[in-house]
Amino acid sequence: DAASYNEMMVHIPMMDHISGAKNVLVIGGGDGYVLSEVLKYDSVERVDHVDLDSEVIEVCKKYFSWGRAWDDKRVSLHVSDGAAFVKDSPDGFYDVVIQDSSDPFTWNDEGEIVPLPSGSLYTKEHITHIKRILSVNGVFNFQAETFQIPSDINGIVEWRRNALDIGFETVKYGTLYISSYPTGQIGFLLCRKNENESSNADVIRERYNQMISNGHVTKYYHPDLHNASFVLPLWVTETIYGDSCTK
Repeated sequence: DAASYNEMMVHIPMMDHISGAKNVLVIGGGDGYVLSEVLKYDSVERVDHVDLDSEVIEVCKKYFSWGRAWDDKRVSLHVSDGAAFVKDSPDGFYDVVIQDSSDPFTWNDEGEIVPLPSGSLYTKEHITHIKRILSVNGVFNFQAETFQIPSDINGIVEWRRNALDIGFETVKYGTLYISSYPTGQIGFLLCRKNENESSNADVIRERYNQMISNGHVTKYYHPDLHNASFVLPLWVTETIYGDSCTK
């Protein structure tokens, strides 16, 4: 079921970008699946892929069907800390940033939350730098856990509020089905720097059809699912957005 998660992490922001992303940053995703999906877009001129674990990358190059993604001349691989890389990146360079990180926290046997190293990618400071390095119509998409676990949905609410406070004009939670993840559901937060500049349904369908005609098929994502993924159960909508669903 890897296609469900990886395709939604990529195609939602890539299709959403109004003019077609040229410069893309992928944080995490050492297995290379997200990277391989980004490369399906003809508009892409450069992809910086940042991951801390070189051994994971080497194993995935050898055994996964998409392992040659790093050989694409548009890709620059950086074995580095994602937060540090973002902090050192220039202002306004990336059109899309995709953060395919591991969970920011876990629980011990007593049910207490235990912070994990990826937590640095969920801080207000880091998201501030993400906004800084995005172009004027830039889009940021990041793994945002499941709404089925109380501590996770509390995280969703906090991360969304932080992104809005920093200055992202819209921050919306999208959902997907994935049987191998606890509860069978996980989601992402799509953050737009400019709420008035995103692709409409016709542009998304045209862009998708062009990708398919180029031989780059999908297994899970399709245009009808693009907006539908943001339609949530009522209690989830009320928890995340409160009285207003406009942002």
